[in-house]
Amino acid sequence: MKSIATYFILLFAIYNASAQISFNVVYQDVTCNHRDLGRAEVNITSTNPPYSYLWNTNDTTNSIVNLNEGSYSVIITDGSGNDTTVNFDIKLRICEMAPEIVFTPNNDGKNDSWFIANSEYFPNARFMVFNRLGQIVFEQRGLYQSWDGKDLFGITLPDASYYYVIYHDKSDEGTIIKGAVSVLK
Repeated sequence: MKSIATYFILLFAIYNASAQISFNVVYQDVTCNHRDLGRAEVNITSTNPPYSYLWNTNDTTNSIVNLNEGSYSVIITDGSGNDTTVNFDIKLRICEMAPEIVFTPNNDGKNDSWFIANSEYFPNARFMVFNRLGQIVFEQRGLYQSWDGKDLFGITLPDASYYYVIYHDKSDEGTIIKGAVSVLK
């Protein structure tokens, strides 16, 4: 598994009794490191067409795309001239490292090293892997390259579960990821 889907879609419905416009807005935040920009769409659930839309971006359709993080609003007007305004924020989702839980360093060209999704966004990280006795078998500082299932001396480790500690920044050990990875050949 070399990719992580990072889509966050939030749904909320607002009913404005004075305007008699019932709708929901679906929006997607900006994903990790701006891989995907945000979007928003208004879906009308009441029946008094035609409807018009005026976004604070000056768009006039029911949906907008390529949104950066920030505050957005849309004025919805129905066929009788009733209108309502909706405000919401598009946020930037934080990148999180996602280590694989198993890899198979058997030199078959498939899954031969430990993959950590989003590690490329943490150039100052610190990676440590321990055996069941608490002995460090792998350590790397800086941008993650890969671990091939060998210990610090280049000796192939046996099939087993190993335990990792990852710091997002080697100089600030406040953000930590801990878990287990299995080596299977």
